[in-house]
Amino acid sequence: MGTKGRKNVKSKSNSLFYMAILVAVTAFFMYKTSSGNPTQRVGKLFEMMKGGMAGNENVDKFDGVYSDVSGNDQHNAYDADVAESFYNLATDFYEYGWGDSFHFGFRTKSEGHGKAILNSQNFVAAKLMVKSMDRVLDMGCGIGGPMRGVVRATGANVTGLTINQHQVNRGRQIVSNLSPWMQQRCHFERQDYLDVKGMEEGAYDGAFYMESSLHCENRTKTFEQTFRLLKPGGRLVAMEYVTLDGWDPKNPEHQELMRMHLHGNGAAKTPSVSEDLAMIQAAGFEIDEHYDFMAMGEDMYGDEVWPWWADLQGWDNQGAWRLDLLPAHPWIRRPLVPFLQFFSSLGLVPDDVPKAAHLMNIGGDGLSGLGKHGALSPQYYVRAIKPFPKNA
Repeated sequence: MGTKGRKNVKSKSNSLFYMAILVAVTAFFMYKTSSGNPTQRVGKLFEMMKGGMAGNENVDKFDGVYSDVSGNDQHNAYDADVAESFYNLATDFYEYGWGDSFHFGFRTKSEGHGKAILNSQNFVAAKLMVKSMDRVLDMGCGIGGPMRGVVRATGANVTGLTINQHQVNRGRQIVSNLSPWMQQRCHFERQDYLDVKGMEEGAYDGAFYMESSLHCENRTKTFEQTFRLLKPGGRLVAMEYVTLDGWDPKNPEHQELMRMHLHGNGAAKTPSVSEDLAMIQAAGFEIDEHYDFMAMGEDMYGDEVWPWWADLQGWDNQGAWRLDLLPAHPWIRRPLVPFLQFFSSLGLVPDDVPKAAHLMNIGGDGLSGLGKHGALSPQYYVRAIKPFPKNA
């Protein structure tokens, strides 16, 4: 290589290095001075940079599951296996960039992201209609953010199910640092919610899904498991991913955004509202009420609402912008990929870390783009009841 070539390589390396330092310092400083979610853990990024992905998960292998997906198509593997792999890649990134509750919500433009999380969790807690020490299931619990929110609001005794052992371990670690009162009420089990084994049937007063059924194509399979575990009269509260009237399957932009969402969020094919309701009824439930909880925010706050998708886009449809949930903001999360790639090229960061960061961006851009177009809601609320036997 000639002198000029070496200078260009050195110049490029220096540029990447200084950009990386700028991104890291900016993200840390702005995070510390923002009003984002206090459960965010910036240190999770550095843990991944040092140790790689949970379970030594391979991003290229995960990507292969979605190689044939275009638009709102189903991937080519067993849903629970895909979810397990996905959360080995996503859990630490989510906790770093979003907090301990892996779901959306709405708030006013003057409120922080934590308020949106509380709005959703308090809503679910109220709709469950449970009291202290009632037995409740959190189906697809992640690391237990929603579980802890429901416990704080109701005092219920909640058991969270997740397919991912890394999430079980992390959830238990968080709870171990809480009060004895919380420890008595927050529990985790590694279970496939499509095929729950070894749990007492007909024993639970309520169950909820906080945006967690998106990982299975035939949601009836998981709702049947919940139906089996609930007492007669037990309530199911589900915050569901569904397509809305704004979804146009013939629109190329919508197709690409949906492809990105499914791939980048480890999701299965997204049903319409009517399809989702039919899957809940097919499991044996009687639907009590249902509506789009995200639209409720627009009705409640009007022009002052900060919509669920706006943190990932950076701006809402009126051009308002916020520097609130900084690690998830496009100005931070997009430059993070070349930042990680630079250190990976030096052998200082495992190869799968920048690949996983890119995957998170694909999912965030696709999902928030669908939300901006009114094509999808992540929290279509459904409450359903397990009926008493007719001969009772």
